[in-house]
Amino acid sequence: MIFTLFLIAITGIFIGLYAKFYKRIPILMYHRIATVPGERNSLPPEKFKEQLDYLQKEGYITITLNDLYRHYVQQAPLPLRPVVLTFDDGYDDNYAIALPLLRDRNMKAAVFPITNWIGKENKWENFNQQITRTMDWDKLREWKTAEMEIGSHTLDHPFLTQCDEHRLEQELRASKVILEEQLGSTIDFLCYPYGFFDDTIIRVAQKAGYKGALAIYDNVPLWQQDLFALPRIPIPARQSLWEFKLKVGRLHIIFILLRQLERNCKRLLRKLSLLGIV
Repeated sequence: MIFTLFLIAITGIFIGLYAKFYKRIPILMYHRIATVPGERNSLPPEKFKEQLDYLQKEGYITITLNDLYRHYVQQAPLPLRPVVLTFDDGYDDNYAIALPLLRDRNMKAAVFPITNWIGKENKWENFNQQITRTMDWDKLREWKTAEMEIGSHTLDHPFLTQCDEHRLEQELRASKVILEEQLGSTIDFLCYPYGFFDDTIIRVAQKAGYKGALAIYDNVPLWQQDLFALPRIPIPARQSLWEFKLKVGRLHIIFILLRQLERNCKRLLRKLSLLGIV
């Protein structure tokens, strides 16, 4: 009897989660498309190709962030199996490797360059001592011409939660203005560096004129849709295809929920450690 009640409860929870989340659209987060041993955020090109081929074979349609915005705000219809692809930082290999693969499959994606680092060597991260470059303005213009999206990833990629309001204004507003002037089009979306944000940052982003903003999993509300706290699913270097299939499935939000639980547990353990309890 107890086991039967347990099964009924688990089934009810599963049905409830499915009903709550099945209409959510997965937003995937990539960084580099390159083979860099030991680097978590560099996905080998053959794995990226494998993922795109899977999406195409299974009938997934890549949509833009503006498509997503119109769907949530204006109830515009979407294809049956939509997915959003995003690239943080604007690495040159996004242009050299990812863009041709996307074009060949008539797929869309959004890139979020760091405005003050456009066309320069990467100095804010260390890919096992490997020197990398970001897309220059001409490559970003070609990315745009290919009907891909471009958003802001701030001026210098700081921890926004550690910035005062004046610095926040500069990072969010100035990066948007510079991109718009150079590319000749409106920049509608912001990507929070490291995924960190709070209510103040959202307010400044709204004031700067963004339509929405992308986070990762930290601090995002899962039980409601917030256009300024859109959760994304990281795709790491060793991503297996079976797990990728789950990450673009109807219950992809569960991955974000599990990461939130993991992060909160680590924070709790650190606090308990400081108090000498563990």
